[in-house]
Amino acid sequence: MAKLPLSKKIFYGVGELGVNTPGFFLPTYIFLFYSPLTGHQLLSSYIVGIAMFVGTAIQAIANPYIGNWSDKLRSRFGRRKFFIVTGFLPLAILFGLIWFPLSHGLTLAILLVFYLLSYNFLFAYVVLPYLALIPELTIESKDRVVLTTIAAYFSIGGIILASLLPAILLFLNYGYGVVGAAIAIIIFVSFLVVYLTIDEKPTGEIVPREYSLWKAIVQTFKNKTFNRYIIAYLFFQFGFYFFLSSLGYYVEGVVLPGNPNYSSYVGIFTLIAVIFAILFSPLLVRYSNKNGEKKAFILFTAILGLAMILTVVVGLTHIISNFLQVIPIMIIAGLGLTSYFILPNAIVSEIIDEDETISGYRREGMYFGVQGFLERIPSGLAGFVLGYWISDLYMPTHNIVYIRLLGVVGGLFTLATSIMFFWVPLKQDIKSRSIKENE
Repeated sequence: MAKLPLSKKIFYGVGELGVNTPGFFLPTYIFLFYSPLTGHQLLSSYIVGIAMFVGTAIQAIANPYIGNWSDKLRSRFGRRKFFIVTGFLPLAILFGLIWFPLSHGLTLAILLVFYLLSYNFLFAYVVLPYLALIPELTIESKDRVVLTTIAAYFSIGGIILASLLPAILLFLNYGYGVVGAAIAIIIFVSFLVVYLTIDEKPTGEIVPREYSLWKAIVQTFKNKTFNRYIIAYLFFQFGFYFFLSSLGYYVEGVVLPGNPNYSSYVGIFTLIAVIFAILFSPLLVRYSNKNGEKKAFILFTAILGLAMILTVVVGLTHIISNFLQVIPIMIIAGLGLTSYFILPNAIVSEIIDEDETISGYRREGMYFGVQGFLERIPSGLAGFVLGYWISDLYMPTHNIVYIRLLGVVGGLFTLATSIMFFWVPLKQDIKSRSIKENE
């Protein structure tokens, strides 16, 4: 199979704008929008946390069904592109509605749960088949790292948009509704580009229709590499999303207490991290090509966890301002973030190739579906725990220690991922080696 042309890699990467712009904006700002530490609260943080958990639970449940469905689907649009073309418009609309509260009290709580349920289901419906295209587009490990690196640049671009848009628009008093509408347009345009430019080219045997969902799930968990990988990755999901969701509270309570424009600074700090993730990404690619994806993931994930823990020291000294103290921490976080943007999808693609040598079938959608099912549980749980943390621990006492420790919690879970990854028996280039041997 020839290497994927650069233009196709770029067009595929555009879809990451539709994944990561809403994916980072939503957990970063939804608590600040509905339940700030100070000022008017639309809903309590506990209710917002429950709504976030319920929404991600639906996404988790939907993922394996959609993955198995997309593996077996036959349509004139293709196996994966069918879901993209039928789902990206309602996905964009539902995301926009989250930021336009049409009521208050119990009615608003019900509406928020409905919006998050619908949005999360549609997110799985569109994004999982989009991710499942990766192992079909190219089979060589190095080519996949290039593909996922280009996609990572667009992922970072999405986070830049998720950082810049609120930083600018909220500072200009346009409100969250305008920001949400702008991101909804980004979702629509990015997936439209993917649908119009990417061709599906399965790289191997296609699963027969009688391959049941239950059999597909059982076969997935027979893969020892995947089992160990996903357990480690679940700790990462909780730590990362707990830190991301709590960043607004941390900036409001510790970094810039009393500053009315603190929400704009949240975007500035995330922007610094993602800019340095761009600058550091060639370093990760070179390290990964030389030492393998496993060692690269261990090292760079550990760096990210340490950066989260370092947030606890901000404000303990007044030699320089709190703002300047955060900047070097965000730079270190940018170095660690490269592992999050580039490696997981490439690693899962290698595991899928390994599974084909065991089962004889290509099941990209099922693997990404099972991963999506499992990873949404800790990411949703992160929002639930954060809501409880703020409403039941911080609010009764207003003890700033509870806000200061938020980064430590996220960092410890992230470090746990790095440690557990030592026991993941990852194999690389199985598919490309097999093809060369048969030539």
